Order: sequence, then C-alpha cells, then structure tokens
Amino acid sequence: MRDVIRSLLDLQEVDRDLHRVLEELKRLPAERAARQAELTRLAAGLADKRLAAKNLRVRIKEYEDQATAGRQRIRKLENDLGGARADAQLHAFFEHQIKSLKKEIGSAEDEALKLLEQVELHDREAADLQARLDSEQKVFDLFAANVDREIEAADARRKVLEAERAQRMRGDIPQEVLVDYERLLRSRGGVALAQLDGRQCQACFMDMPTNMTVRVARGAELVRCPSCDRILYALG
Repeated sequence: MRDVIRSLLDLQEVDRDLHRVLEELKRLPAERAARQAELTRLAAGLADKRLAAKNLRVRIKEYEDQATAGRQRIRKLENDLGGARADAQLHAFFEHQIKSLKKEIGSAEDEALKLLEQVELHDREAADLQARLDSEQKVFDLFAANVDREIEAADARRKVLEAERAQRMRGDIPQEVLVDYERLLRSRGGVALAQLDGRQCQACFMDMPTNMTVRVARGAELVRCPSCDRILYALG
C-alpha cells in the first residue's frame, strides 16, 4: 500500500495544479459573462429611458394638437360671435364655448409642460447612462481581451498538465482507489491526500487518535481523516 500512496502523491502533485487551472477556466468566462450582463443591464436601462421619453413626446404632441385644434375652433367661434351680436342668447352661447375652449387649451398646455419636464429628466438620465455605458464598455473590452489571453494560457497549461498526468498514472493504483481519489479531488479543492504530522492532519488540522497515527505510519492500508475525509500519509 505504500507504493499506492507514493503513486497517489505523485499524481496529486500534478492534480493540484490541474485543479487550479480548471477552476480558472470556469472562473474567467463566468466573470466575463457577469460583466457582460451588467453592460446588458445598463443598455436595457438606457433603452427604457429613451422609450419613455419617446412615448412622452407622443403624448405632448397629442396635447399640442389638442391646443391647436382648440385655437382653430376659437377663431371660428369668434367669427361666428361677430355675426351674432343681435342675438343675445346665441352671443352668450358662443362666449361660453370660447371660454370653455380656452380652459381646455390651458389644461392641455399645462399637461404638455409637465410632460416636457419629465422628458427632459429622462433625457438627462439617458445621457448619464450613455456616458456610463460608453465608459464601462471600454473597460470591458480591455478586460475581455485580457480574459481571452488568460483563457488561452490556462488552456495551454491544462493540456500540458493533462499530458503529465497521463504519464504519472500508474498501474499500481487500484481502480476503486483511483475513483475515490478523484472524488476527493473534486470535493476537496484538488487536494485528496493530507500529511499526518505527529497526530495532526495538515489539511484540516484536527488531531487524530493514537491508533490511527500508528495505522498511517505502518502504511499497510489507506487511512482516511475522520474530519476532512482525505487520505492520510506520513513522511519517512
């Protein structure tokens, strides 16, 4: 079993580095995607602001058209009013209509003014978002280019390590031990074995019972740390 431990230690020397590289190959694209998502969020916010301003401008135009139509109607009523001086009742009717139209025009202009203030606010916010988006896009482009280079370097390193791992795979490691070892690699951050220094596991720093340290020292069996589950070994 000592030969198995030595083979596993030899393998873990590569696997520790390989685990780090594989983690980088997961982390780098994820970080790039997260930053891209933030840019997408900003772009969506900018589009929302511009759409809101556009819709408000449509409503402003409707109020302006309403006011224009009201003024045209007033001019017609004023002409009719001039011809109705002899008819007091009709004259009063036209004056009432003109007064009502002026009130409606005033209300439409007030509403249009309120909406115009909202448009100006949306426009300012959109301009701020556009400036922020442009700035962050430049930063992202540099970041993404660096990530691409780091991914390329990490992938090249992965290939080298995988080739080295294939060379270190030895036939003296039983299949069931290898399966367990690789499970521990995945669950324990790329470190499946831990040195036992005295009575202490150097991975989780828990003290082991005396009988367990004796079993590890003998090297006749694989002994697992009861705390972190790693395979224990002793130097010497």
